[in-house]
Amino acid sequence: MDLQKIMAKARDLAKNSGTITFEQLNGLCPNNMESEDITALFRALNAEGIQLKDDEAES
Repeated sequence: MDLQKIMAKARDLAKNSGTITFEQLNGLCPNNMESEDITALFRALNAEGIQLKDDEAES
C-alpha cells in the first residue's frame, strides 16, 4: 500500500468539504490491504482532519 498516494488523493477529494465518503475511500484503496494498513490509513485521515461520511447526500 502506498499511503502517501492514497492520502494525496484523499486530500484532493476532501479539500472543499473536509470529508470523503466511504465509497470514495474504497476506490482509492487496493483490495489486498492488511489490517495494519487500514489502521495507518484511518490514523492519517484523522491527523489530516479528513472525516468519513456514509454517502454523498449526507452533510
